[in-house]
Amino acid sequence: MVEAAGPGKGEALEREVRALRRAMFDHAILSINAVPDRIFDRAAREGWKRRSYESLRAVARVAPLSVPLWAWLAREDATRFRLEEFLSDVDGLSGALRQYAPGLLGYAVWLVLFGSASACWFAVWASLNLLLRARPALTSDVARLFKGLPRPEVFASGVVLAGFVAPVAFGVGIAAAAVFWTALSTPYLRRGELVIGGTSILLLAGVFLCGGFLEAIHPVAGMARGGWLGGEGYYYRSGSGSADSGHGPLTGPQWERMARFARARAEMQGGDLRAAESLWTGLIEGGGDLAGAYNDRGIVRVRLGRMEEGLADFEAAAKLGRTGGRAQWNAYQLYLQEFRLERAAQVQPVAWAGIRGLAPFDYRAEEMTHGELVASPLRVGDVWKTLFTEREEGLRDAPGSSFHDLFFRPVPGGWVLGFLAAGLVWAALWKLLSRKIWMSSVCRSCGAGTLIVGSREAADICNACGAQVGKGVRGGEERERRGLSISLHRRYVRACSVLFPGAGALWAGKEFRTMLYGILLSLFAGLFTVSWSAGRLAGGLIGDMQTDIWRAALGAVAVLWLFGAAWGWRSFETLQLYHNVSGERL
Repeated sequence: MVEAAGPGKGEALEREVRALRRAMFDHAILSINAVPDRIFDRAAREGWKRRSYESLRAVARVAPLSVPLWAWLAREDATRFRLEEFLSDVDGLSGALRQYAPGLLGYAVWLVLFGSASACWFAVWASLNLLLRARPALTSDVARLFKGLPRPEVFASGVVLAGFVAPVAFGVGIAAAAVFWTALSTPYLRRGELVIGGTSILLLAGVFLCGGFLEAIHPVAGMARGGWLGGEGYYYRSGSGSADSGHGPLTGPQWERMARFARARAEMQGGDLRAAESLWTGLIEGGGDLAGAYNDRGIVRVRLGRMEEGLADFEAAAKLGRTGGRAQWNAYQLYLQEFRLERAAQVQPVAWAGIRGLAPFDYRAEEMTHGELVASPLRVGDVWKTLFTEREEGLRDAPGSSFHDLFFRPVPGGWVLGFLAAGLVWAALWKLLSRKIWMSSVCRSCGAGTLIVGSREAADICNACGAQVGKGVRGGEERERRGLSISLHRRYVRACSVLFPGAGALWAGKEFRTMLYGILLSLFAGLFTVSWSAGRLAGGLIGDMQTDIWRAALGAVAVLWLFGAAWGWRSFETLQLYHNVSGERL
């Protein structure tokens, strides 16, 4: 089939598709997901990748569970403005996601990685912006410790810089460093800024737990040939890979049942029909959702020549409803083979409608005249329901996950959640202590420093700016010093706005709008991070789409960065104009 594909070879490819589909039904194989990728790779090698659309659309009938194929076709439809095909392919994509349960875990891993990367980007962005926001006041307080030295502010600046650089220099994980930076700046922040810092710490807790989730489902992927994206997504290893060997994916009856379902499907496809029948019978006797097991056991019994028993299984599955379309079609095929034409005529409308309604399957009842029987896949609901009832697995595996080593070193795995909770408690306690102790405060508008005690929410605008007198204080040295202070403060905030977009808006008091901006920027940064890695390593259809995604994400990050810099710059200028701090240039 791969050799038959190509521009202008539609008729030859169609013949191969029909022949392969008949062979697949004989072995109860629903989808061969490797076919589209192999055709795409050949098209890329031979230079007709941009003309591979028709070939890939044709093979969707033998790879209906390939999520990358449906997504690629939908993207091509959108670029070619083919609305009808686009809607059909989106329906195929949604159907593949509903049916292709184990493979969906593979895409869930991508989503978890995307969410974790975005959360880490947000934590870094927030912690650095908050530290830069607090740095002037923090430096002033540290300078109070060096009163006996000449130019104490120079030593204080070195200490603050060391506090920023030390975690990076000593190889501390970026998540642990972000918590440290946030904790360092919390005494000098407003309530809205504390919300940003607290949100970043909560997101880091989610990253830690996501590492446990990935670690928990890793054995599940390892039990399938080619991982969860191989073949139908649940080809099962034989021999030592069986669920009864003690090496099953996760513990619990539901996971064992899914493993047995996958093994029975593998036995069907491998040709060991009696072993498959025994496995299906065991599943039926075990209870639970039996429609798929009845339907698949009926296929095995028909292949063994026991038509009546197979027909009874199909009828039992049809009554259970969930696989009614498949079971009705299989029963209809047997009625025709047994020349029970009156019964076949009764069920024909339901059988034909059911087989056509199995999105994303492109079954054409009028073409299926060779007794093809349609098997039942493992349903997506079973996988997700079981996965989320095994939450303790993720909690147990989180301390030993790769995320812990990557982001939270050197904090021991068992202490990570306590470390994050301590960061939140620190922020709350410092906010309370700021009402009782003398601390430095820097005017957001002009940069003038002062010592205050009590609630700081109303004290981060100095008296001169509050009175809107700007530089008009007095002539002479005092005026020059104030003008220099304003000019240096303006340059500092503008530099922060360019290097760390959104910083100027924080100084202007737009905390929650800045937080929303940071979330949006972090989402695109996370999308770029995950897609760039996948685009380089995956290849095939997935690699092609991921390449387009990371390029679009990188462009979005660049646009958002420029927007954030301009927005922060403008917001700070507006704040100074409001308080009459624009003044003359020095």
